[in-house]
Amino acid sequence: MLAPSNSEEDTVNEIFVTVNGIVGTDVQLTSGERSNRARFRLATAERYLDRASNQWVERETVWLDVICFRRLADHVAASVVKGQPVIVRGRLRVSRWESETGPRETLEVLATSVGHDLALGKASFARPPRPESAPPQSTQPATDASGQERPVTDVA
Repeated sequence: MLAPSNSEEDTVNEIFVTVNGIVGTDVQLTSGERSNRARFRLATAERYLDRASNQWVERETVWLDVICFRRLADHVAASVVKGQPVIVRGRLRVSRWESETGPRETLEVLATSVGHDLALGKASFARPPRPESAPPQSTQPATDASGQERPVTDVA
């Protein structure tokens, strides 16, 4: 039986979002103990058509930190640059900390996927090469020194 948790870290309802916007910073790739991490800022602003003036109006720009891990981090660092339009899917969270001026908050998306927004341009896709695989196993039966077949007990 699971015990109830009082920790803010243990969330029951995670919020998954899909956000499109413009990459606002260079991608920063860092290597950690467990995996690589890529981080960049994403600017997104809602636009709407003001019917009275028949003009597009942009609302306030919202800035998000996008954080990617493992292979996604490597691929984002190799593929995404400042100024490009992207679509990001991931888990939304609020990061809180204390600064010299008082408490601060940042919206973060822990990305599960990142891609270029093809409504605004063209891109090409290249699958990375597969890692070296183990050598194929022999299909010949194992024999002992006298040439007699013996059961295989050690499988790599």
